Amino acid sequence: MKMKEVCAATGLTERAVRFYVQEQLVNPQSQRRGGRTWLDFSEPDVERLRAIGILRKAGFTIDEIRSMGQDFPNNAPGAAFALRRRLQEAIDASERLRRIDTAQADGLESYASLLEAEVKDQPLPDYDGPCTRHIDIDAWHDRVEWLLMLGAVWLFWRLYNGAVDLLSDRFTLLSIAFWNPLVYFLLFVILPLPIAIVLGSGAGKWLCRHFEYVPCEEKSLPNRQALLMFAQS
Repeated sequence: MKMKEVCAATGLTERAVRFYVQEQLVNPQSQRRGGRTWLDFSEPDVERLRAIGILRKAGFTIDEIRSMGQDFPNNAPGAAFALRRRLQEAIDASERLRRIDTAQADGLESYASLLEAEVKDQPLPDYDGPCTRHIDIDAWHDRVEWLLMLGAVWLFWRLYNGAVDLLSDRFTLLSIAFWNPLVYFLLFVILPLPIAIVLGSGAGKWLCRHFEYVPCEEKSLPNRQALLMFAQS
């Protein structure tokens, strides 16, 4: 099964699927063709991806899901206990916040002072730190595309200058016309510049599609739905 079919069947994005493959939560067959890796998913792979999506929504981490996939009978109880503990900590934090009215504070510092006694024994979240693999992938794609567009414009400018010199040497009328700076730059703007921008943009999009970068796992507090499920259990 191809990527688009997998995304439609699981409700996952291609970015998420590639991340789970990179993390070896699922291991589809792969082939390298045309500088790109093509993935072929089996029905069990799709079922595993669907299960991973559900477990992620429930609040399990990538490491916990990996451990359960490797040895479910032995590792699932510990993973479930760790999730329940995180959910309970989030509920406790919610209760502490409920006891402090923001109307009692007139700014961030005073609000922190009101909360200080409630959280003095609490550690900082272990995900409060730099993620060495994290990058805004959309911004990265934009930068690559702009860089290649600028490179294409520079290349076409050099080619345009070479063509102008060649034509000026052979045709006197063109030589006279090209002495006018307005004509010189206008012809470049009308003809080579749009082609350079289109080709540079296309090259940038192609490169980004074939560069198999996947950002690191986003870590966050358990979601509201998971908290409600835990509170009702």
